[in-house]
Amino acid sequence: MNVTPPNPHKPGQSPVRPGLGTSMQQWGSSEEILAELLHSQRQISQMAAELGEMRSKLADRTHQMTVLQHVAEILAATPKVNQVVSVLMDVFVQEYNAKRCVIWILEDGGSCFLPRVGNGIPKSQWSQFLLPAPNPFPESPIVLYQAQWLDMGSLGGTMGALTPAGKDTSLFFIPFEHQLLLMGFAVLELETGHQLEDDLDSLTILQRQVAVSIYNAWLFRDLGEQRDALRTKTGELERANAALREADRFKSEFLALTSHELRTPLTGILGFTRLVLDGLYEDEGEMRQMLRDSYHSGQHLLALLNDILDLAKIESGRMQIRMEPWSLHILVEELKPIAAAYPRNPGVELAWPTDLKEMPEVSIDPGRMKQVVLNVLSNALKFTKEGTVTLGVERGIGCINLTVADTGIGVSPEAQANLFQKFVQADGGHSREYGGTGLGLVICKHLMEMMGGSIQLHSEGEGLGTTITMTLLIA
Repeated sequence: MNVTPPNPHKPGQSPVRPGLGTSMQQWGSSEEILAELLHSQRQISQMAAELGEMRSKLADRTHQMTVLQHVAEILAATPKVNQVVSVLMDVFVQEYNAKRCVIWILEDGGSCFLPRVGNGIPKSQWSQFLLPAPNPFPESPIVLYQAQWLDMGSLGGTMGALTPAGKDTSLFFIPFEHQLLLMGFAVLELETGHQLEDDLDSLTILQRQVAVSIYNAWLFRDLGEQRDALRTKTGELERANAALREADRFKSEFLALTSHELRTPLTGILGFTRLVLDGLYEDEGEMRQMLRDSYHSGQHLLALLNDILDLAKIESGRMQIRMEPWSLHILVEELKPIAAAYPRNPGVELAWPTDLKEMPEVSIDPGRMKQVVLNVLSNALKFTKEGTVTLGVERGIGCINLTVADTGIGVSPEAQANLFQKFVQADGGHSREYGGTGLGLVICKHLMEMMGGSIQLHSEGEGLGTTITMTLLIA
């Protein structure tokens, strides 16, 4: 069965056909759609370009952060300023493409800024760029704590080598400030069109890292110096304590020896005097011998007491020296009879110098000089069992050297360093074998120094003899 579709139009009306107006409407809609598509395409292209730029900036920022992290790790492990500025110079040259660059660091005393490293300029030039502190550019209104382009007028005459050679580059100032103290700064020659605005954040971080690293390097150095000073003081205290213990030991030995030395002649004096008083002698000759022995014991006792008194005067500053020109010939002639009477072993020869009349006069205190030479001769004779004791004279430049050389027991190298100290003798064993208080050489040393001279001892070792040299100034 055929079904006729219903007519949407009312009866009596003909159907509507598309005409010109409908086509125009459709064409207008197509243009709008095309325009919207083109606009959208342009927006997409712009967004893509912005996205690419953002990706590029992100890559640059990521690279900067990586570099800063690497630099921070290096600076944290670097306790020296020279290493800090070396790392910083590499960053400026490689990351900022600096044509030329010089880095200054505040000098320890804070009086000036010293150039520590330079690039693109010979060291003979940049090493001369010494700048004052706290403002390195006093004639320029530069803000010290702010990175900025540097006016050429702020450069002094000595900084002429930093002036850009062409018009395409300019100087940029980068300060390193910590706690309102300008620790240092850098001057970079960069291309004039260099966009530093994008690098300001990373540059600020770098500035802070470097400033803190320089400050920490100062602290580390100061702590190191204080540690070294403390270690030195500790060592000095330990040596002083050891010296005090040694001095205390020497003093104890000295008191024991001095008691013995003083008691021995005193016992002899009392003993011989008692024998004479009791008449316990066979004849007048034996009595005279007892009196002579008593006299010698008294002289020995007086010498011991004089040594102790002289040392006390020297240490209290009450020892007086009267300097005057004096002839060595007269000095030696006065020494001969006194030294010849000193006790010595049989066969020990005492040799004297000759032709002393041609020697110039020396500046001495004659009495104290005789005391020194006699003390040295007495020791030489006492410690020489066989051989000779020789007094020699030798002229030097502006001085005369008196030497007393013996073939005696000698002194070990270890003991030589202590012989001019109080209460010290060459060996404790020798002290008891040969006697003495150990004050003679100490007194001689002080007296020689008070007369402007010196005294020195030399020995090749035990059993190899000893030579003592006394240096006198020519009058």
